[in-house]
Parts: sequence; structure tokens; C-alpha cells
Amino acid sequence: MVKKERVIQRKKEQVKRLVEGAAMGLGFFVLLIMIIPGQREGMGNALDVVLGPLAAFVDNFLLTILILSVITGIYTSVIQKYTMNWELIAKSKEYQKQIRELQKEYMEAKKENNKHRLKKIEKKRAEVMRKQTQFSGEMMRQQMKPMIYIMIITIPIFMWMWGHVGTYSGGAVIFPLVGAKELSEFFIIRLRMPYWILWYMICSIPITQVIRKAIGIRSGM
Repeated sequence: MVKKERVIQRKKEQVKRLVEGAAMGLGFFVLLIMIIPGQREGMGNALDVVLGPLAAFVDNFLLTILILSVITGIYTSVIQKYTMNWELIAKSKEYQKQIRELQKEYMEAKKENNKHRLKKIEKKRAEVMRKQTQFSGEMMRQQMKPMIYIMIITIPIFMWMWGHVGTYSGGAVIFPLVGAKELSEFFIIRLRMPYWILWYMICSIPITQVIRKAIGIRSGM
């Protein structure tokens, strides 16, 4: 009976890895499409079937971006909550905390020139760092996994917004510190980042923090 349960569990893990691998492959495929000339417009036009009616109903591109920032904040937080191993992340944070405390103790012992204590702290710190290093590969995987799922949905939404920013007819928008700017102007010229992305960030960051707190995700992931 136990052996049968183990076989079933292994099969479940294999299916899970297969699904995750397929999702990551799709995410990288979406990224590849994004950098191919002309594909950005095609991706945005395809999503217009869904987002076009929303924009027409709202009839204000600023409000449309605000609504989309709420939508992206919800699914981003939900995906992170249910795809990441939070016990593993908590353990990694604990190791980081221990390293900081040991570093503080090390500096105090160095000031006191306490060689015995220094040697003891160095040995303990090396052990903690060794354990943390073992987690590094899995931690990177834990951080990449939700990002792939999120990109599959988010990149097309951004491509749609990029293609429809010209529909905004409300004139210049007044941004804090920088004043009145057109949404299509670039606030980081070298990276070609327009002001509508800044507006999205202004909307998205506080909304996402509220959503994360509501569904029980701690800050400082």
C-alpha cells in the first residue's frame, strides 16, 4: 500500500514538473515573439478582442490602465501564493538573518581581538553559508517559476496597452515632480519607457501591496 502511494506521488510530481516545464517553455516563447519585429503589434491586436470592449466601455485610457493594474495585481499575487514554496523561502530568510547576526558578532569580536571567539564565529558562519548555498539553486527556481506564468499573461497585456496608448485624448497628464507629460512621451529615453508605464507603476505598486496583504503574502519575498 505504501509502495503504491509512493508510485502515485512520483507520478504526480512528474506531471507537475512536466506542466511547469511546458509553462516555462511557453513563457520563453512569448518573450521570443516580443523581440521579433512586428510581432508586438500582432500580440496586442489579438488581445484587443478581450480588452477592446473594456477600453470602449471605460472610455478613458488612464482608467483602463488603472483597471488593468488591479487585474494584473490580483493574478500576480495569486500565482505567487500558489506556485512558490514559502517554507523554503522562510528558511532561506532565516539563514540570511543568521549570517547578518554572525557578521555583527564577528565585528564585535574583532574589535575585542578575541581570537577564540573569532574562530568559533567563522566556523559557524561557514556552516550557515554552506547551508544557504544549497538553497540558492532551488530559490532561483522558486523565483523564476511564478515569473514565467505571470509573463505569459502580462506581456500580451502590455503589448496591447503599448498599441492603444494613442487612443487617449485627455491631453497631458500631470505627474508628481515632472509636471505635465503626454502618455506616449519617454521618461527614460534610453530604455524607451513611456509615461503610461510610469502611470501603470503608480497604480500597480500600492494596489498590489494591498492585494498581497489581503491574501496573506508577506512583504519582502
